[in-house]
Amino acid sequence: MSRLMPLLPLLFVSLPLAARDDSDWNAVERLRPGQQVEVVDSSMRTHRGEFGAAGPEELTVQTSSGPLLLKRPEVARVTLRENSKRARHALIGAAIGTGAGLAVAAIVNPRFANEGRGNLAYGIATPLGAGLGAALGAAAPGFETIYRARPDTLQRPAKD
Repeated sequence: MSRLMPLLPLLFVSLPLAARDDSDWNAVERLRPGQQVEVVDSSMRTHRGEFGAAGPEELTVQTSSGPLLLKRPEVARVTLRENSKRARHALIGAAIGTGAGLAVAAIVNPRFANEGRGNLAYGIATPLGAGLGAALGAAAPGFETIYRARPDTLQRPAKD
């Protein structure tokens, strides 16, 4: 059990992500024209551009190569490419990592106190935890996924 304790913060971070239901097409229809989006189609090609319009069965994106019209069964994912949250995630990760580093140091420090290295554990574990936490936080997705198709509804392209 004690080996699993370091993984506990990851569980609390991943629970809200697992609980989200992002298969609601209405969220795509509520986007405003001109917003920066990233659309992944059923053949896993990524298209970036400005959102044009969305109806019950189709989506239009203005890409650098011109307008792109995709039918709803061909859309695997729509991500809103505005307001990145990477910096916020990095700060939250650094705070969690700092707390974890302080906890590890508090556990390990008494073992070194009698050797004349009283606060060595704090000086190593705290910044190391903060750095690792910030790196993990920055690695988390920074943009909001508006829509993700369920695999059973995705129309795969015909093979040539």
